[in-house]
Amino acid sequence: MANGSESSPAVRRLASVTSPRFISGAGGAGFRQTVVSNAFSEYVENHLDAFAKDIIRLSAQRSVSARKEGVEECSILVEKMLKEVGAATRVLKLEGAPPLVYGEVKSKKGGKTILFYNHYDVQPEEPLELWKSPPFKPEVRDGVIYGRGVSDDKGELVSRLKIVESFLKADGDLPCNVKFCFEGEEETGSVHLGDYVEKYGELFKADAVVWEYGTVDAKGTPMVTLGVKGMIYVEFVVKSLSQDAHSSLAAVLPSAPWRLVRLLNSLKDENERVLVPGWYDGVTDLSEDELNVLQAMPFEGAEYLKTYGAEKLLGGMSDGLAKKALVQRPTGNIAGIWGGYTGPGPKTVLPKEVHAKLDFRLVPEQDPDDLLKKLRKHLDTNGFADVEMKLESMEPAARTSYKHPFAQAAMAAAEKTYGKKPIVEIGSPGTGPLYLFTRKYDMPSVDIGVSATDGGIHAPNENLKLENLRKGMIWIAETMEIFSAS
Repeated sequence: MANGSESSPAVRRLASVTSPRFISGAGGAGFRQTVVSNAFSEYVENHLDAFAKDIIRLSAQRSVSARKEGVEECSILVEKMLKEVGAATRVLKLEGAPPLVYGEVKSKKGGKTILFYNHYDVQPEEPLELWKSPPFKPEVRDGVIYGRGVSDDKGELVSRLKIVESFLKADGDLPCNVKFCFEGEEETGSVHLGDYVEKYGELFKADAVVWEYGTVDAKGTPMVTLGVKGMIYVEFVVKSLSQDAHSSLAAVLPSAPWRLVRLLNSLKDENERVLVPGWYDGVTDLSEDELNVLQAMPFEGAEYLKTYGAEKLLGGMSDGLAKKALVQRPTGNIAGIWGGYTGPGPKTVLPKEVHAKLDFRLVPEQDPDDLLKKLRKHLDTNGFADVEMKLESMEPAARTSYKHPFAQAAMAAAEKTYGKKPIVEIGSPGTGPLYLFTRKYDMPSVDIGVSATDGGIHAPNENLKLENLRKGMIWIAETMEIFSAS
């Protein structure tokens, strides 16, 4: 394991919380590991081709939320597939929002409830010329399914349905109650998910949530991800004139681009620290235990540099500091700037206005509502009160402790299934609406699943390996068994 060895304290400590015999959870709670039945494993093995056909069936239905293309039709198919595995279903609707498809299957034993969150919308398929087969005519080549959405997120969605089917067909029952929450606009920011949770809150109550996606790395090592960063995404609009002017008038008229440059320069210093007063209030360092888990997580800075063509990591940071930054450092990123003339040849123009889009990634201690107010105040007090600030999206971070019994169940199940200790991500540097469930219901969450880091999500030739589908389904099922017995 990179950045550690079997004799290192970090790896010994990680091993102590992933013991295959007994796992001690937060607050001293513990449980023995159970395993899925041979009948379950055999059912999955024998029906893998049928499961692949259902992934192809769902992925063949276009559902590009960015273009509002096929989303309604896909929700109908998703509900049908839920019913096929024995789920009681409801299609929830809000004005202007894609349908949210809800399902529920109860265990005869009762007990705990696990919620599966997934989405049935997909990214646009462009550029088409780079696909080796039509994106919405999925096909299997050499044990791999290729097509838009076969990994993100329709393959993951179908895997959850087929886990329920496999339990019911092989064992006659589930180890716990199961709920499904399948939305249709995750790829465009889950704009209405909060409204659905607010209106239909009782439906989504559970003891734990398995989030939409999970992976194994290039070496086949499973990854347990325990949270996401939050985000504030804004657009600044700087206007100085009512119309474009000849650039010779820059001697006497104000320049919108230069005002934008000065605004952006006021937001961060040369050490990448956000300069908005109070931005870091309450932000803490990781605990010693978390740092030990982080140390055991592999990170190859050289691979990042090679992939992205950079000479060095930001500020020349080490691999160890980079791992920490991805988990616990807030960011302030300029996502795009536009305005004025950008065509070929010269055009001497003084632009009337310019725009910039920025995303600020947040850690769990930061409140986006509070920070948005502080950002506005920073602009006002620094001479930019007239600058329009449009809020695009905003959501807080969410994170589950690796010590929680549900996280430990996922870790133990990973080791049992793959024969190796999992990589534990304390938190993903990405963002998603996880907080809607973890904060409202105080639910723990894990990101585990059937995909791979090289699955080409959001890119041409997106793919899902059938062997990853098989193992990933068993991994999730093991997690359900272990957590239900805790």
